[in-house]
Amino acid sequence: MKNNLMKIFIAALLVLTYSNIAFAAVEFDSVSFDPAVITAGDEVDVTINFHDEAFYDTLAQYKGTALKVFLDPADTISEKYLLITDATGSPNVGHLFAQGVWRKTFRVKVSNDASPAKYKLRVKFQYYVDDKPLDVAKVHDFFIDVKKEGIILGVANIVTVPSAVRPGDNYVELDTYVENAGNKNAKSVEAILSLPDKLKHSYTNSNRLWIGKVAVNESKKATFFINVEEDAKPIKYNLELEFNYMDLDNNKYTKKVTMPFLVKEKPIIDVVDVKGNGKAGSTANLEVYLKNTGTEDAEAVDARLITQSSQPFSFDSRSNYVGELKVGEIAKAVFKVKIDKDAEMKEHFIKLLVRAKGDSDKGDENIYTFNRRASIKVEGKESNKIIGIGITAVIIVLGLIVFKIVKRKK
Repeated sequence: MKNNLMKIFIAALLVLTYSNIAFAAVEFDSVSFDPAVITAGDEVDVTINFHDEAFYDTLAQYKGTALKVFLDPADTISEKYLLITDATGSPNVGHLFAQGVWRKTFRVKVSNDASPAKYKLRVKFQYYVDDKPLDVAKVHDFFIDVKKEGIILGVANIVTVPSAVRPGDNYVELDTYVENAGNKNAKSVEAILSLPDKLKHSYTNSNRLWIGKVAVNESKKATFFINVEEDAKPIKYNLELEFNYMDLDNNKYTKKVTMPFLVKEKPIIDVVDVKGNGKAGSTANLEVYLKNTGTEDAEAVDARLITQSSQPFSFDSRSNYVGELKVGEIAKAVFKVKIDKDAEMKEHFIKLLVRAKGDSDKGDENIYTFNRRASIKVEGKESNKIIGIGITAVIIVLGLIVFKIVKRKK
């Protein structure tokens, strides 16, 4: 019974005594960093030096007294870029000895994308008596100075083949040059390209490339292939390139960059109407109406009919020159078509190849070709004119004979 009362008395005395001096008890002396010059992406040993003189005379002799030290980011910015990697370890300094000076080392991971700046950390000293915290803790703020950036992956240059990309272009070669402009090497670098609407990857799963290691100041080429849909607008598209990579300590990172991809203007010639029909064995006019539905004026537009050997048609001229077609303008190409006498009575489709030159006033000297089609309907058969003439002649001769016979009888 006496022993229990003594313990209670001592604990009460300790709490009462410490409550008067605890706030001023622990003194923060200094902090050191290893490495001394800190770069984004570093793992830094932060060593805190501290002492307590006033506390020893009162509590040091009591073995149930211990001091614990905690380290945390002091604000939201520091919390974003600093990670206390040994936070799960024991913060216990241990039993206090009179006139002692202690140190506590923490491992702090600086994020790879941390900008050069001073980030605030907060150390908290908390006394415990018989594993119970005393009510007052001592805190001290200090800064960790990040002087250099870590891994900085970006795109140093972009090259396309062809150099001027236009709607309808397929297998456009997009060469990107991935550069590390930081102060630390990157490894296991993977690049993933995301495309907006109207742009497609030329090959299945060709949007993901393995680049590997990219050392400081090194540049590596990454090539993608892109199809541009024919109705794509002539504008600047934003391509998103995502990097997944690791530093040499196997910490994983993700970064996204945006790249411009310019699609230029282009004429597009479409068939908007076709007029033409005839009978087997006859000659008919085939009228094809062409419209420039693109975004650039077209020069030297020419239309050419291409038939299969099995199709029952022949032409005096397969080509028809149209000339210039401005954006939105419609012009007519006319062909004379000879229909074979044994042509099947139906609608026949004929391949039409349209060629056009780009607008030279805008420096577009490209020749564009468009595969289109026209149609001509065969309705019935043309009557035999020779037989008709013969029948007519016979009727006339018979008429003359009858006329003479009648005249003689009179």
